[in-house]
Order: sequence, then C-alpha cells, then structure tokens
Amino acid sequence: MITENNMEAMTEDMEQENGPVTPDELLFSEDELLKALTEKQHLDNTEKIEVKLGSVVFAFRIRPLSEREWNACRERHTKYKRNRRLGGMKMPEDTDTVGYHTELIYTATVEEDRAKLWNNKRLWKATGALTGPDMVDKLIPFAGKKQAIIDRIEKLSGYDDESEEEYEETVKN
Repeated sequence: MITENNMEAMTEDMEQENGPVTPDELLFSEDELLKALTEKQHLDNTEKIEVKLGSVVFAFRIRPLSEREWNACRERHTKYKRNRRLGGMKMPEDTDTVGYHTELIYTATVEEDRAKLWNNKRLWKATGALTGPDMVDKLIPFAGKKQAIIDRIEKLSGYDDESEEEYEETVKN
C-alpha cells in the first residue's frame, strides 16, 4: 500500500536520480506497480528438476516460495524451549535440518507434480512412506542433492537477486 510517507520518499528518491519529479511521473510509477501486482506473472516462474535414483531419472517442477511459506517450513521443524532467565520466553532450541529441507522441497514442488510424485499412494505403499515429505526423503536420500535443489529454490525465490556489493551498499544506507 502506498501511503503519503511512502509517496514522499519515492518522490525524494526520484528527484535525486532524475531531477524534479512531476505528479504525472509519480502516478505512472504507481500505475506500473499496481499493474505488476495484479498480473502475477512473477508467481508463474518454475524450474524443472531432474533427479537420478539408481538407473531411473525422474523430474518435477519447483516454484518460488513466499516468505510466509519459508517461515512455516522453518517453524514446523524447530523445537522451542522456554527460557526462565528471559521471563519464560520461547527460544529456538534445535532445528531439524533434514526435515526442514525436505519440507521446503515438498512445499516448493508445483501442485500437479506434488500429487503425482510425493503424494502418490502407490509409491507410499511400496516404500513405506506415510506422508508426502517422507516420499521426498525416499526419492532424494542424499544431502548434497537436496542442498542443490534448495539452492535452486532460493534462487527462484529471489534470494540471490543482489550481488555482494549491492547488499553491502544497501546495509550501509
């Protein structure tokens, strides 16, 4: 939501970059933002992942994850303990990294592929899996392969948009 304070900040930034800003230029920027938000093309970005399990190669598609989805996966796999010294505040005690990575892959898999691969009851029966994330562990058992997939999910989700120099400049300002 663009507020009056945000609009003033945008005006100042644009004036510093391009000189004085006219109201038409501001409205144009706002219109472009609204158009980008309603098109949702930025959510349609997927990538195909191929995994070799023995002599069999299977593929599935991943999509970017929102910040809320990342957080939900982390929360599900983090144990908390009340800290008496901090007035009983819950503090993270331990994170199940294996479960966390598995959950990220499961959540980032496109719904259609998730139904065919991770939620396939026939595969569950054959492997003894009880849930979709269990199936992820059965079909992608190696930590290195999981980490490579996590890296690609991070890239799709925008975690590598800034170079190190741009990040340092943002932090300085």
